[in-house]
Amino acid sequence: MEEQATLVAEASTEYVGRWNQLVSTTNWQKGQIIRQWREALEEAGTPPEEYTDEAWSRRVGGVSSQHVGRLRRVNERFGDVFEQYSGLYWSHFHAALDWPDAEMYLEGAVQNGWSVPKMRDQRREAAGAVEADLEQGNSALVVSEPEVDVSDGDDEQLPKTISETVGEVRGAGQSEDDESEFAPHGAGLPEASCAAAEAPPVRPFESLPPLPPDVNEAFELMKLAILAHKVSGWRDIARDDVLSVLDALRQLALAPAE
Repeated sequence: MEEQATLVAEASTEYVGRWNQLVSTTNWQKGQIIRQWREALEEAGTPPEEYTDEAWSRRVGGVSSQHVGRLRRVNERFGDVFEQYSGLYWSHFHAALDWPDAEMYLEGAVQNGWSVPKMRDQRREAAGAVEADLEQGNSALVVSEPEVDVSDGDDEQLPKTISETVGEVRGAGQSEDDESEFAPHGAGLPEASCAAAEAPPVRPFESLPPLPPDVNEAFELMKLAILAHKVSGWRDIARDDVLSVLDALRQLALAPAE
């Protein structure tokens, strides 16, 4: 144990010294020091408990293990790219730390001068708009579903009216006469809208494969543009026009190379 303690102390000396010499440093530099210290101890073969956030907090003093963890995690995710987002504070990156689409909103903060609260608000509003769009889209799909030919020409097997499928989407304890929870989105759209409320949230970017740099850059810019127009209420371009552009790109990808 004494030999291990000596090894840990020797491996930590350089990093502790650098930490204590910092007078007016940034959180990025602190996070980088913590990250390099952990890597050095890991390469030295020390047990993981020797380079935890709490271990660094005890070794340098004056900083909580929680803040050490924040500095480390932000640096691990954004330490190699934060300089690409000119003008943003470390707190922007901390706020976006657990967002799967963080880069899109960080770029939005750069281009639009968003403060940290404004960046959070933009993401919250966009998330609400996406959920509303999904609910509307899902309702339309449910309403049109009986028109799909699934019986190989046997029209008698298809539902003749939408009301015949209501029993499949009612919640427990909902009577057939109580339709107050199933307000239509428009004329002639009955109870089927309840299916949208029960549909699980859709996360369209979770299962995307790794993209080459040129495609990824174009993809991120397109996401940012769509988000900006969505937040503005499609003031400068109609949503259907954006969908037409995306469909045209799909057709281009499917067309023969020649």
